[in-house]
Amino acid sequence: MNKHRRSSNGKDSELVDTVIVGGGIAGLSAALFIARAGRSTIVYDAGRSRILTVERVREFIGFDGLNPGEMLTKARQEVLRNGAQIRNATVRKIEPRADGLFNVSVPNELITARTIVLATGLVDELPPLTGLRKAWGRDLHICPCFDGGEFRNQRFVVFGLPGRLAQLGSWVSMWSPHVAVVTQHSFDANSAERLHLLGIEHVRDEVTGLIHKDDRLVAVSTEGGTEIPCDAAWIATRLTPASNLAASLCEVDEAGFAKVDEHGRTNRPGVFAIGNASNPIAHLAHAAAAGTEVGPGVTMYLLEALISERRAAFAG
Repeated sequence: MNKHRRSSNGKDSELVDTVIVGGGIAGLSAALFIARAGRSTIVYDAGRSRILTVERVREFIGFDGLNPGEMLTKARQEVLRNGAQIRNATVRKIEPRADGLFNVSVPNELITARTIVLATGLVDELPPLTGLRKAWGRDLHICPCFDGGEFRNQRFVVFGLPGRLAQLGSWVSMWSPHVAVVTQHSFDANSAERLHLLGIEHVRDEVTGLIHKDDRLVAVSTEGGTEIPCDAAWIATRLTPASNLAASLCEVDEAGFAKVDEHGRTNRPGVFAIGNASNPIAHLAHAAAAGTEVGPGVTMYLLEALISERRAAFAG
């Protein structure tokens, strides 16, 4: 049950065991475990989940082909049935307190939490290409692991950040032998050899747009004025954290993603990070697993805190 505690500004704040920031599959999976353990849990969902950019769920056994919105709805309903709360609001700031708790700044609310789970995800930095929004998540992709199977043996174009193109071009060739990497970038000898050995064409140009016919991708346009036919395109993008909360609370890597151990624990006691908040290449199944993995860790942390509180009370 939630309690109230006097905050630093003298007002009563709502005290909960866990605040989870992010209402995607990772955050909801964590909320399900923690709520089922009887711990008061609030999930703050700031908006559109990244999974909603695709038409169908792939690479999640038992859910293949499901509409992602339907998947999220089912997950939210399950979390709510088990006692957690889901609030549609943006967490603006989280401040660690001297007593080990956390002040959570949310519009029109005062929240104090014993633990924090960051499930804030990431954003893809997309270039200003014509036709991009129409293709994004449907026939323009970032990794074939999720939906490459739906385009097997079709014509692929790969473009984007030069430093990642040799790896991405090589990787997508496992799904199709018809791959062209489009970039003015000159590859080093090792990367060029990889592409050559795999039969991947290197087109020295830059992609400027995506061309559709009958609502499907048919080609990409280039700076050189040509059109390269394709059935699917793969872009190497820069991935950045969707929130700066991790950087304000715990150690992060050079890109700003939270550093965690194998159980999702950060270097700050009481703060955990899961899914793309700590692993930018994690897929949907990994996000669900990370949420389930962190649940016991959060519950154990709360247990140890309870024991410490009672020990101090008895000693007093």
